[in-house]
Amino acid sequence: MINDILDFSKIESGKMDIDVEPYDPMSLVNEISNIIVARIGDKNIELILNIDPEIPAKLMGDSIRLKQIIVNLTNNAVKFTQNGKIELRLGFVKRSMDEIILLGDVIDTGIGIKKENFDKLFRSFEQLDSKRNRNIEGTGLGLVITKRFLELMDGEIRVESEYGKGSIFSFMVPQKIVEDRPSVTVREKKKIIVAGFISNPYVKEQLKWDIERLGGVFVEIGLMDDPELLLTREVEFLFVEQVVFSERMQEFSKRHPEITTVLIISQNASVNYSIPNLEVVKKPVYSYNVAAILNHEDLYAGFAEQETESFQFIAPEAEILVVDDNEVNLTVAEGLLEPLQMKIDTACSGKEAIEKISSKKYDIVFMDHMMPEIDGVETTRIIREFHPEYKDVPIIALTANVMNETRNMFLNEGMNDFVAKPIELKVIVSKIRNWLPESKIKNIEGVPAEYQNNKGKKSDIDIEIEGLDIKYAVNLLGSEKLFWAVLKDYYRTLKKKIGLIKSYEEAENWKDYTIEVHALKSSSRQIGAIELSQKAENLEAAGNREDGQTIHMLTNELVSQCLRYVEILGPYMKEESVDEGDKKMVSSKQLKEIFAKQKEALDNLDMGAVETLTREMATYSFAPGQQELYEVLENAVESMDVEACEEIIREWEELL
Repeated sequence: MINDILDFSKIESGKMDIDVEPYDPMSLVNEISNIIVARIGDKNIELILNIDPEIPAKLMGDSIRLKQIIVNLTNNAVKFTQNGKIELRLGFVKRSMDEIILLGDVIDTGIGIKKENFDKLFRSFEQLDSKRNRNIEGTGLGLVITKRFLELMDGEIRVESEYGKGSIFSFMVPQKIVEDRPSVTVREKKKIIVAGFISNPYVKEQLKWDIERLGGVFVEIGLMDDPELLLTREVEFLFVEQVVFSERMQEFSKRHPEITTVLIISQNASVNYSIPNLEVVKKPVYSYNVAAILNHEDLYAGFAEQETESFQFIAPEAEILVVDDNEVNLTVAEGLLEPLQMKIDTACSGKEAIEKISSKKYDIVFMDHMMPEIDGVETTRIIREFHPEYKDVPIIALTANVMNETRNMFLNEGMNDFVAKPIELKVIVSKIRNWLPESKIKNIEGVPAEYQNNKGKKSDIDIEIEGLDIKYAVNLLGSEKLFWAVLKDYYRTLKKKIGLIKSYEEAENWKDYTIEVHALKSSSRQIGAIELSQKAENLEAAGNREDGQTIHMLTNELVSQCLRYVEILGPYMKEESVDEGDKKMVSSKQLKEIFAKQKEALDNLDMGAVETLTREMATYSFAPGQQELYEVLENAVESMDVEACEEIIREWEELL
C-alpha cells in the first residue's frame, strides 16, 4: 500500500521516470508467472499463459514498469476470482522494422464489473461495489497507477466485462526491437506429434494451441480411451496431468520408452517415479517450456542465461541471520549464499536468535517456522514488539508448509516473505536480491564463479546412492560440493533425530514429535530421499491431528527406513582418521587453551567455531576417564546445546 501511494505521489508530481533498457520478454513472463502463482495460492484457479512464441527475443523498454502493470492487473484478477481461470495473453503487431506494439490481455472468470461502474475504474482511492467487496484489500490505486504508467510509455488500456462472468483488461504499449528473432522456436523441422491426456479444459486448450503454433500436431486422448491407440500415430511426446497419471498410464510409459512422457504437476507438488523416459513440468505450461521439452532441453536451463541479472551481484557488507533448529537447513542456507560474500550468522533456536539480534543489526533475518520452545512466529512477534530497531528489517520465513493460510499467517504476524523448503538456489538468491537494501548490493559483471557451472543446468553427477535422487538434490542446491556437505550433516544428525522421534512417540508428546518429523521431511527431501520425506510428511499430518493411533502404527516403519539410510550412507561418510597409536596425549595446558577458545565461541554463540575446535580435539588421545567426556561434549556440540557444552567444559576443567 505504501509503495502504491509513493508511486502515485511521484506520478502526480511529475517525478516518475521511465527507464528504458533491453530486456528478455520470456524472462519477464517467468518472473510474473511466479508472482501470480504465489498470489493464487490454494484458490481453485488455473493460471494460463498464452504467450506468442514469435515475440522478438529482446526488446527495449521499461521492463520494471511493464512488470508492475501486468502484476497489478493479475492481482486484481486474483482478488475478484474464486474459480475458473486467469489468463495472461501477450502478443504483438509490428509497427515498423525496429518497433512493435506489445499487446496484453488479462482475462478472468471472476465477478465482473457493472457497466455503470466502468467510469470509476481509474479513479484514485476508490473501489467498486465497496459493500460487496468489503473483505478485499487494496488502496484502489492499482489501476490508476497502471493507466498512468501506460500513458507515460505512450500506451493505453481498455476494459471489457460482463457482470457475474468475468473481465478482460487489455493494454498496448510500443517497444523497440533489439533482437528480431522469435523468443521461442522448435529446432526440429518435421512436424512433431504430441498427445495430451489432460482433464482440465483450460490446460488442454492452451497446450493444443501452443503445440500447433510451434509447428507440431496435437492428438487428444479421451479419459476413457486406451493409450495403446497412440502407437498408431507415431507419437513422440505424451503430456499427462498428474491427477490422471494412473497406474495404467505409468505402466504404458514404462513399456514405451520411445515416447517421452511429460507429467504436468502443480507448483507446490513433488513426485518421484522410476520411469527413465519421464519428464516433469510444473504449471503453468506455456510456449516456452513446451518448446524446451520438444527440443529435448532442460526445462529450466533456458532461464539460466535470461535470469543471470538475479545472480550478478555480491553483498560483502550485508549482515544476514539464518535461524533454524535443523543443521541441514543451516548448512544449505550458508552454502547457497556463500558466493554472495555476505556475512552470515546462524542461530539454532528462537532464543538464540533474539540474543543475536539484541547485539547486532542484521539486514535480513531468515526465520524457521517450526522450532521447539519458541517457534518462528513467536520469535518474530517478540522481535517486532520489543526491538523497534527491527521494525523495517525483513524477516523471511523458512517453511515446508506453503499453504495459503500459512502464508497469510506469516504476513499477519510480522514476516515479510517466505522461502519454501527444500530450499532452492534460485529462490533464496532472488529473495536476497529483492529484500536487501540497495546500498548493500554491489553489481558485478557476470555471475559469481560458484554459480556459473550449476545454476539452471541438469546435474551430470554420475554417482548413485540407493534411495536418493541425487540429480534432484544437486539441482536444488546448485552444486555437488554443497550436496556432499549437506549429506554429511544429514548423516551425522540422523541417529539423534531417530532417537528424538521415537522418544516423543513413546511419551505421546505430539507437539515435539510433529516438529521433529517436520524437520526430517524437509531435510530428507533436500538430499533427495523423497520416499522417506513423504512418510515423514504423512506422520507430520498425523501429529498435527494428534492421531496417536496412526503415529504408533507407522513410526517404527519410519525409524527402520532412517536406520537403513544410516547403513547406506555410512560407507560414503568415512573420513580419514588418525590411528589411535599415532595420536599424541593431550596436555592439560592444551586442553585449557582449547576450552578458553570454546568458551569464547560459546559466548558469541559461534557454534561453527565450537564444532571446529571439538573436531581438533579428536586428533588427540585423552587421560583415563576423559574420552567419555569428549564423547558427551561431541554430542552436545552436534545438538547445538550451548548450555550442555558449557556444563561439560566446566566439569572437565575441574578435573585438570
